[in-house]
Amino acid sequence: MKILHYLLLGVALCFVACNDDDENLSPTGETNWFALEDSDDELGHLAYEIYKETGVTIFYTDTIAKVQRGVNSAGEPLYRYEVLGVNYDVTRHYAYKYPLLTDRVQIKKGMEFIRDEVIPGLLNGASPCSFLLVDSLINTNNPNKEQGLSLQDVFKARKTTCVALYEKRETEVDEKDLSATILAGEYAAYLNEMNSDKLTVFYSFSVGKVDGKMDQPLYGIPMSVSSKDTDWDEDWRKFGFLSYDREKQFKVDNNGKPTQYRCPAKIQDIADYVKEVLLGDDAAFEEKNGEFKLCMEKYKVMKSIVAELQETLGKRLK
Repeated sequence: MKILHYLLLGVALCFVACNDDDENLSPTGETNWFALEDSDDELGHLAYEIYKETGVTIFYTDTIAKVQRGVNSAGEPLYRYEVLGVNYDVTRHYAYKYPLLTDRVQIKKGMEFIRDEVIPGLLNGASPCSFLLVDSLINTNNPNKEQGLSLQDVFKARKTTCVALYEKRETEVDEKDLSATILAGEYAAYLNEMNSDKLTVFYSFSVGKVDGKMDQPLYGIPMSVSSKDTDWDEDWRKFGFLSYDREKQFKVDNNGKPTQYRCPAKIQDIADYVKEVLLGDDAAFEEKNGEFKLCMEKYKVMKSIVAELQETLGKRLK
């Protein structure tokens, strides 16, 4: 997306853009680009009010500041633009397309949703730098585009968590499900960095035969119906997983039955179970997964982990 396109959106979020205002400096003396100022624009003012009340920053464009850095030979100002860098990470580069929202009513509803349904569930010390509301999230590197698996509702980037609201969707957003998805990603990012005995137990359920060796961890392992040396089942729940890795090759036969998939990474597995715990419907989970003993055991362990984490860190509540 081009910077000019963003400027034409008329977004009126205001930011402190110089180091003269100590209130908006980070501990290292750098400008805090996530500190919002008030705005005469309705959306900018709402974003500021949410930030002032909760400390959580919500963007609806990824160009978050315009800073004058001098003038050219003709005396015209030169600007530098601060962007969120959704696709940048220290160790890899993502390839998401994320068309921005254009309907101001939808943007306002999205900001109110984050304020009312997401922020109260965030944990102290385990929150994103910001949220970015977008129209859609398309993973252009996903090999399963024909099956619609390149579309996502949430993507946790390094400096922001993207939330897709899909302006043109025909059905209403399931706010409870979307909120649980967002929060599960934040919980999972925190838990994935922990060394915990309970997490070790959680991981220990998903083991099997890999390359002829028994009792091997199955995280990230490719599964195929044609494999002789690695365990296979068309239903990943047999191995205690609630989903597969949507970013890797996924194949089905003429009857729609899976013939190839990759087991999820640990962080995805954590997020899948945290989401179910946050949804809080034990009966519904058992109805869906009751025949899979490993799923039921992992669910119980994750309920304990989430309860302990909430007690230790505490929810933001507002």
